[in-house]
Amino acid sequence: MSAIGGLAAWRAIGLLAKSQGRHVIRHPIGALATLVGVTLAVFAVVVVHLVAQSLRADLRDAGRSGMFAHTHVATRTNLTEADYFDLRRRWRQGELPSVAELLPIMDGHVMVNGRTRRLVGFDPLAALANPAVAGLDVPRGFLTGDVVVAGPDDSQTIGASDGIVGGMSVTVQTVADLEVLLADLPTAQRLLKREAELDALWLRVANTRSRLLDWADELLPGIAAALPTIGDPVVPGYRVTAVERWNPARRFADAQAFNLGVLAFLSVLMATFLAVEASATNAARRRGELERLFAMGVGRAALRGTLVAEGFVVGVLGAGAGYALGVIGAGAIAADTGLPATPSTWWVGAKAFLCGTLAAGLAAALAPVWLQPVTAIRAWRRHGMGALALALVVACLVRGSLVGAFTALLALCYLHVAYVVPAFATAVSRLAAFAKTAVAKANLRAAPVALAEADAGGGARLALGALSVAAAATIGMGLMVESFRNDFHDMLDAALWEGVHVRAGPGEPAFDLAWIRALPECRDARRYGEARAQTPAGPITVRLAALDDRELARYDYSGPAPDAMVNEAGARFLGLRAGDVTQIKAGRAAFKVTVAHVFRDFRAVPTVILPMTLRGRFESGAIAWNQVTARSEPGAATALTNRLALAYPSAEIRDHATIRGLAEAAFDRSFAVSNVLTLVTMLVAVVGLYAALAAQQEARQREFRLLAALGYARSEIWRLAMTRTVVLGTVAALAALPLAVAIAWVLCALVNPQAFGWSIDLRLEARAFAAPVALCVAAALAGAPFRVRASPAAAAEDGPTTPWR
Repeated sequence: MSAIGGLAAWRAIGLLAKSQGRHVIRHPIGALATLVGVTLAVFAVVVVHLVAQSLRADLRDAGRSGMFAHTHVATRTNLTEADYFDLRRRWRQGELPSVAELLPIMDGHVMVNGRTRRLVGFDPLAALANPAVAGLDVPRGFLTGDVVVAGPDDSQTIGASDGIVGGMSVTVQTVADLEVLLADLPTAQRLLKREAELDALWLRVANTRSRLLDWADELLPGIAAALPTIGDPVVPGYRVTAVERWNPARRFADAQAFNLGVLAFLSVLMATFLAVEASATNAARRRGELERLFAMGVGRAALRGTLVAEGFVVGVLGAGAGYALGVIGAGAIAADTGLPATPSTWWVGAKAFLCGTLAAGLAAALAPVWLQPVTAIRAWRRHGMGALALALVVACLVRGSLVGAFTALLALCYLHVAYVVPAFATAVSRLAAFAKTAVAKANLRAAPVALAEADAGGGARLALGALSVAAAATIGMGLMVESFRNDFHDMLDAALWEGVHVRAGPGEPAFDLAWIRALPECRDARRYGEARAQTPAGPITVRLAALDDRELARYDYSGPAPDAMVNEAGARFLGLRAGDVTQIKAGRAAFKVTVAHVFRDFRAVPTVILPMTLRGRFESGAIAWNQVTARSEPGAATALTNRLALAYPSAEIRDHATIRGLAEAAFDRSFAVSNVLTLVTMLVAVVGLYAALAAQQEARQREFRLLAALGYARSEIWRLAMTRTVVLGTVAALAALPLAVAIAWVLCALVNPQAFGWSIDLRLEARAFAAPVALCVAAALAGAPFRVRASPAAAAEDGPTTPWR
């Protein structure tokens, strides 16, 4: 009996496989649409993962000292060696178990042959286990004499000054690729004339993030930019700041990776919608056949398993194609944008196949074998989820974090599909009263009916909703990028004066401002100073300038002379607002300033602007006067550039147009990947709508034949079908507009301030709306039948038409 039962089971499986294969051959649109959608979605996932890793490799460690791989900085007011020895004793006793290394630091500036150089002093004995110190060829007298370790350029400069640094005679040790001067702690204290003082304690903390967060960051590159830092040590009496939190390059790379990852997730979501719609249509079309198979003894589980197996097969094929295209696409994007190429790993492949198979296989599992009619319980459940989504939107927007912002966007997308798209369809149906022909009236009234059919099988709610969400995301991203571009250009115009910008190079002497102003090609010249300083919240960059009316206009400030101004990134990092008071400490100098204004700035580095009147507060040599902007006479920019290049051969000299071009090119590279991904997301949704509308038109063949039997011409029936699909595409496009504005507002007001450090003024640009709306209508047109198989004879053979479901 068991053998007979097994044979029957195998026969049932064979019968199901033949039935499924015959159905795919007869109706290939659903399977092909799912295959294309999964392929595009996996392509987006692979491209994002590889490009995100390239971004992080290119930017993650840029701008960071990186000399000792420290993870945190501990500071306190008037830090001394006695404080350090007390904390080290407590650390040795096990009070700070997560701290792997504790390094006392002196961080200041010294004069070398007429120019300012940064000096970092440390205790070699406290850093014996540090790889950077272990690999350093330290001379014998490093601990007993005054030895300075420098890069090749600085070594040459010190040699030209007979080994004098900061007024002291030192021995120089040359090390390649070193951008600062290194010295042991006593030597640094003597050079900086600050005996027994310290600037900070650099900490290397083990397990700064939990294993779960590390795993999540590997799965979704950049997620660490959106989640709170886990594992920061608590040091009583000290303010501990994570290096990653203030390092602008690291935050920029992680934020870029996170934003791209969300777009890839949106592509997978669209592909899942497509697969669910295709599976539902497949089940609805085969309802009669499945009922007969069930009557013949095939179980419901076997029927559902057949559909799920088909979904997994399509998912594996789409994942393989998407993975191959993604690797090629990521390499092309890296080559085009100048990013370092990141090779694919087994983890990327596993992630690709997981996304592909889940999108297609689980979607088939979620679609019922035969769909049940809508019930009051389902409507109640939908309204309950709607209320929950609305509450989630409010709570997340109030919180204002990156994760909260994107969670709010996902909740808005649900509300959009569940309520906004049907509401627009109903509004369009009301226009039927103004239609002049019966065909127009029927098509306008059919829009909400087509959406309502989705709950009962064969409708287009998911596909139309997915297309509308994708159009809204595309429009929203376009609005954000255009608004960002306009603000970026405005900030460039404010920050870059017309003229020639000069930055001193290694070994370059201080600029002779009087000589530059006396040049016949020069109309005016301004000098700017720069210094590193500490605040209670962490390290900052200080810039000094002559803050007259013309200079203040660059920062959009008018009023009495300010005590200090801070950029948006600095205000967020330091927790400051206009009117707040903060302390600035640079070397032995410490003083308080009042923040008069928070200005917008395209740099992500926390920066404070101080007037020239405060330069006396800094000790000698703490300020690097390494920048000059020279305004040229009309038509003399090239001559002025050449003259300055001869006078200062090591300096970086660029005119306004060159710097602006470089900045705009960097901007375009940053958003090149975003543009590709938004297009991919849109294409996935377009394929889904095409499949749903094509299936609907195929299901209406009986209706078309009946109309032909009643005397309608083939052209009239074709116009009937075409008009209905155009109406649905128009509904998707119109419904996308309010969600698009909401997405753009969240990106401009919440996401970008958290990710990049400044807010964006939302500007509604018409060109951002044009392409997505056109794609919506094009997708609807593609779903219309190009050939209507309708004849009175066929209608007579079919008999009376009945609802498809």
